[in-house]
Amino acid sequence: MDIGNIDDDQSKAVMLFGRDIRKIPCFRDSQLYGIYSGFATGLGTFMFTSRVKLATAMSLGSYFCVSIVYFCFCRYNYTMTKYAIADVQSIMRQRSIDLKKEIDEEENGKLVDA
Repeated sequence: MDIGNIDDDQSKAVMLFGRDIRKIPCFRDSQLYGIYSGFATGLGTFMFTSRVKLATAMSLGSYFCVSIVYFCFCRYNYTMTKYAIADVQSIMRQRSIDLKKEIDEEENGKLVDA
């Protein structure tokens, strides 16, 4: 077994509709939560009703609903965090510019007075 081939397989892109799904924020988490909820819902429904068709339908419904809702929720939080970080960066950048101007004014004032 060659270890180099294993690393190459892990680094290959997983493409869906022309996009690498590994680079989409929140995609992995939403799929995992959807799978877990679908499994739990299907198992619980089957244990209580013993009807396979109903359990399968409930499982798929739970998977799709949880995946979509969690993806939307996660992307909303991701976007809000991204905007908040951009705001903080712009405030810090502006403060840095203001401090530089103040320092330059102080240095120019000291040179003139001397």
